[in-house]
Amino acid sequence: MTATQVRFGTKAETLKALDPLLASGKVLPAVHFTVRDWSEDRAGVLGRILRSPWAAAPLAVRSSARGEDSLLASQAGRFHTSLGVVGRVTLERAVETVIASYDGPDGDHQVLVQPQLTNVVASGVACSCDPSSGAPYRVLTWLDGGETDAVTSGRGDGVRTWYGAVEAVRAGIARPPVAGLEGVLALVDEVVTLTGHDRVEVEFAVTTDGDAVLLQARPLVVQPSEVGARAHSALLGAVADRWAHSAADAGKVLGSRPLYGVMPDWNPAEIIGVRPRPLALSLYRRLITDRTWARSRAAYGYRDLTGVPLLAEFAGIPYVDIRASFSSFVPAALPDRLAGRLVDHYTARLADNLHLHDKVEFTIVLSCNSFDLRRRLAELADHGFQAADRALVRQSLVTLTNRLLAPDGAWRRDVRRLELLPTARDGIRAALTACVEYGALPFAGLARAGFVGVQLLDGLVAAGVLSQPDRAAVLGGLRTVASAITEDFATLDRAVFLERYGHLRPGTYDILSPRYDEAPDLYFDWARGASPPAGAEAFRPSAAQRRDITELLREAGFTCTADELLHFIGESVKERERAKFEFTRVLSDVLVTARRTGHSHGFTDEDISYMEIDTLTALRGDASDRAALERAVERGRGRHAGTRSVLLPPLLLSPEDAWGFELPDMVPNFVTQLRVQAPVADIERGAAPEGAIAFVASADPGYDWLFARGIRALVTAYGGMNSHMAIRAQELGIPAVMGVGERKFALWRRAEVLDLDCANRMVEVLS
Repeated sequence: MTATQVRFGTKAETLKALDPLLASGKVLPAVHFTVRDWSEDRAGVLGRILRSPWAAAPLAVRSSARGEDSLLASQAGRFHTSLGVVGRVTLERAVETVIASYDGPDGDHQVLVQPQLTNVVASGVACSCDPSSGAPYRVLTWLDGGETDAVTSGRGDGVRTWYGAVEAVRAGIARPPVAGLEGVLALVDEVVTLTGHDRVEVEFAVTTDGDAVLLQARPLVVQPSEVGARAHSALLGAVADRWAHSAADAGKVLGSRPLYGVMPDWNPAEIIGVRPRPLALSLYRRLITDRTWARSRAAYGYRDLTGVPLLAEFAGIPYVDIRASFSSFVPAALPDRLAGRLVDHYTARLADNLHLHDKVEFTIVLSCNSFDLRRRLAELADHGFQAADRALVRQSLVTLTNRLLAPDGAWRRDVRRLELLPTARDGIRAALTACVEYGALPFAGLARAGFVGVQLLDGLVAAGVLSQPDRAAVLGGLRTVASAITEDFATLDRAVFLERYGHLRPGTYDILSPRYDEAPDLYFDWARGASPPAGAEAFRPSAAQRRDITELLREAGFTCTADELLHFIGESVKERERAKFEFTRVLSDVLVTARRTGHSHGFTDEDISYMEIDTLTALRGDASDRAALERAVERGRGRHAGTRSVLLPPLLLSPEDAWGFELPDMVPNFVTQLRVQAPVADIERGAAPEGAIAFVASADPGYDWLFARGIRALVTAYGGMNSHMAIRAQELGIPAVMGVGERKFALWRRAEVLDLDCANRMVEVLS
């Protein structure tokens, strides 16, 4: 038998073929038999197993169904496995349970019986390429100790995932964080060689002796990457170089340590995704992150970083420059030296607490006065900040926040500015200019005001003045776009409803995402009908609560009254959502105009998505336009192919992260105190949302339609407690888990039914 003559069969057949050939790992001894064998000669099969020299130890009875691990589909974790099987009666029952988990009475299905490993230090799944994209990575997903099928079954808690670029693994640059897993990488390489398949997946266990045990090998059903390993390595080299040179590109940015993340501040992962196409990315930069973000923040009393881009691209993946973000949260009144020390403190704290990357405005930076500001300032004393330093920081934040809450505060000016946003403007360039000045700019300011409002609301809860139900009542009593769209869907004529909300789309910046009025039947079940939701009453504090709030305000140095504070909290949240709604109306029309322009030159929507917005605004209206657009499409398509092949962590801490990294374990944000048990609906793959826990990767406002479709709960991979959809869910009383991270999102999305318990901050796989 030559090195590439091992053919994939059932689980049992593949292990039997690989067993005598493996040099980097071992296969456990086994007995396998068909369902037909079992039905015709049960006693004989049991005797064969029990006569094996290893049969006295606890056994593992595993599925080995036809088609379970084929070249067309993998059904990993679908069928039953029984562990810890001891004795004839228990063995017989375990075999019956495995057979019962099969889809039908096919007699050629098999059952595999092996000794159960008891000295396991790590077990999991290893892939020879990224199982989502086929990109050239070695991917290890494992659990330290535990049951050997915990990863594939979805029951594992504490699962870890590591990515290493193939060329970097071969060169020894990328190494997994657990020494015993080095042998698993060698095992994967050998399975690739022996089978002749470069896309394989193996289940493994590592023992206390350091042995890599092969539990299963199967072809990985994924298309090959468009980018080969060497070209991919060159892309990653550019990422590492970009990071290494970033320390010299500081300019106005404070702090000495470069740090980049996909979730802090104007989190691109939530708004445009981690791999946006060129049109979406260039629009986001043009409208928000090149200048608007900094202009708005400076107008609110923070350090002026106008001219500093907030986003940095690494192989086309947008990251927030966290030093720039943290610098922009420093009050303008603070002297440079103290401001720089603060930014260094913030970045060091985040680097030591990666799970806080989507909560930096609540837990890392000091960006406004709050009821716990004195306590948080006291913590600075442990990091070398003297009393005089802390006093300067406090006074600057008190002054900044009082100005914000004043009757002529900057947020009120932004509300008035939003009224000047035109409903239509001829041409993309003119529409973008209007969108920035009268849409994006006030929206950016009102987003800051809304954050301050929510932080102060949470401060009242933390101080015990308001309860969690009070908090829900404050937000639930606001008639924002979320409540309006649900109510209007139940009461308005279809045409009127689409006239009002038709500009919304799930991917706000994505031309490939249809607007509501372009695909209304995709988003709404018009035949089902709906009852208008019961309107919540506006929250009214008791006299005692009003007195307590007044005392808190006095002690913290606020100059507003209790009623003025509650008014600000409600209005800031409501106006933020209104600003987003109005701003996206113009943005959506820009995308419509871009589509019309591209179509007039013979390009498809797919083609247009690869164009950058500057290409469209620079068209001259003559014969040269088509050639310019063709070049833009070709350039964008090629670059995006590279982007799709690159995997990077949510936080880039060093150049080495380009070559290999372990995904950090994110701490989800639980919204409401409610609990629900319901089936999972993968919305982005077309599942019906009614009565289900809806899974969407990002918390984009265009997913408001889900709330009109009767979802039971919401889960997102990206998005924090102050994200658009978190506010929506809180207002409507829909339990949600926001920003669970890529690993938990993928794990829970594969489940059929989940138990989502927000009060206890738990998610359990029921089936």
